[in-house]
Amino acid sequence: MRCKSMVNGTARAVVVAAVSLAMLSAPTGELAADTPDVKALVAKVVENAGGIDALRKKADVEYTYLYRRGGTGALDVSVERYVFDGEKSWARYDVYEGLNPGGRGPVIQGYDGRSTWQTVAGVQSSDADSLKKADFLRKTNFYWFAMTFKLLDPGLQYEYAGRRKVGDTEYELVKVTFDSGVGDVSDTYLLYINPNSWRVDQFLFTVLDFGKTEPLLMMVEYERVDGLLLPTKRRYTASDWSGQVTEDAKWTDEISVGIRFGNGFDESLFARRTH
Repeated sequence: MRCKSMVNGTARAVVVAAVSLAMLSAPTGELAADTPDVKALVAKVVENAGGIDALRKKADVEYTYLYRRGGTGALDVSVERYVFDGEKSWARYDVYEGLNPGGRGPVIQGYDGRSTWQTVAGVQSSDADSLKKADFLRKTNFYWFAMTFKLLDPGLQYEYAGRRKVGDTEYELVKVTFDSGVGDVSDTYLLYINPNSWRVDQFLFTVLDFGKTEPLLMMVEYERVDGLLLPTKRRYTASDWSGQVTEDAKWTDEISVGIRFGNGFDESLFARRTH
């Protein structure tokens, strides 16, 4: 999963073409004679959230992010800061039970739109694996926050995948991929669009950054903040392409609180530093 810039039109991640024959042929839903305009479905979702222009006008955001890993219960807590122009990303971790940065003291990560850096107790990280994780988190955390607004970014491809009933709701399924060469990896998403609320209540996705070609199922709850519909509660677990999970599924929880726009962050916040 990786982010694609809102500025240069390379749309983030997380989503591209068929990684394996199994994925390409994975069952979704039944196509009906009244197949809808798939891009129009996605456009309604983006419009209902407030639209990409409204997000850009907010300039930046700060919030506290709680991430509890399924199975172990390990908790990471970060203060996240993003600038939407250039998709710059910064975070400070004071609680990192699952992050394992290889040291003690505050962990600070930054992405300036070109490269990612990390410090642990003020010391620059140089370990390749640690920096890869930091790069993944800076881009992925930004994308999860802004995903709804980026669904119409240039370079995305949409495929109608039928309808599927979950509980009392019959969802419109849309498979989303990226054009070749767009983004850092080639993940695939399957969106469950609620035709009553025009929200993506859940979706399936891959994480090729870490070799996962089988999907994860993400379930989403939203709150409207300053006019924008934001995914403030998410939880995910291993699934299959029909959206089924096991009875003993281990759910990872992601919660965003204290969301505040228009903080006026200086560009220097995201530049490489040693403290």
